[in-house]
Formats: sequence, C-alpha cells, structure tokens
Amino acid sequence: MPPSLQHLREEVGLSGESWEALGTAWHNLALLWLRAEATLGKSGRTDLSFNEIRMSSIPEEWKDWMSSKLLRTDSTRPSASFGKTFTNYLQGLPASAFKIGGTTMSEVWSRPGKTGILGLILCLYWQAEYSGAGKDWEKNIKRVESIFNAILAIPEL
Repeated sequence: MPPSLQHLREEVGLSGESWEALGTAWHNLALLWLRAEATLGKSGRTDLSFNEIRMSSIPEEWKDWMSSKLLRTDSTRPSASFGKTFTNYLQGLPASAFKIGGTTMSEVWSRPGKTGILGLILCLYWQAEYSGAGKDWEKNIKRVESIFNAILAIPEL
C-alpha cells in the first residue's frame, strides 16, 4: 500500500479482520487496485478539491468520506442501504468506463490518492460490511475489476 495511504488501510478493509473475512476475490481485487493506483500515480492528477467533490455524481456517503479525509476528520459510516446505492451508481456508469480503451479516465475518481480509485475499494468494503456482501457485491467486484484493468491498459500511463 502506498505510504501516503497506509493510515487508511483498515478503514477501507485492506487489513485486520475484514481483510481476512472478505476472501480471495477481495485479496485479488486489492492487488489489482495497487497496480492501478501506481499507474494512476503517473497521471499527474492530484486530490479533488472540495468543490469538485461536491459537484461530482458519486454517492453522498462517498463524498462525505472524501471530504473528511481532506479535512483529516472522522467520517460517518454509511447506512444499510448504501450497498444498493453503490450498485446503482456503478450500473449508471457508461459501459465505456469498464472497457479497455474506454472512458474510465473521464471519471472524477480516476486518480490516485484518497479522492481517487481507493474510494471504489472503500465503497465495496462498505457494501460488504454494512449491507451484506451477496450477489450485488460479487457483481460489483467484477465491475471494479474491469475499471482497474481498463486503467492498467492505458498506454500513455
């Protein structure tokens, strides 16, 4: 995990009991995220501003988390309905965001750091932790895996 994000590893389910409990699919996704995070580090993109976060179309709970990380304050946990909210968000992304050679870099979170693709990991963790993993979670793991693979395939990064 990048040193700048080490302090967030347990909060996003990448260490501790959650890491152990979420299984092989989660571990494989975390490895893919690390590679995509490093790749995006070459993009020159930095953390979103408060205004960019506020204006984005990401779920409110994710926006609140990003803002709290910029302010270095504690965030609140999502409601039990967050899993459905996150599934709806991912389903609402253009199909091209999941495809190699697609439009994933046009998404506001397509950047490294605490306001970047780490949020996709966070939201999946929240979905498992507070909404029950289930079939939506398994499908969302595959969706996010596709996003990370699309990032890794960008030739200019």
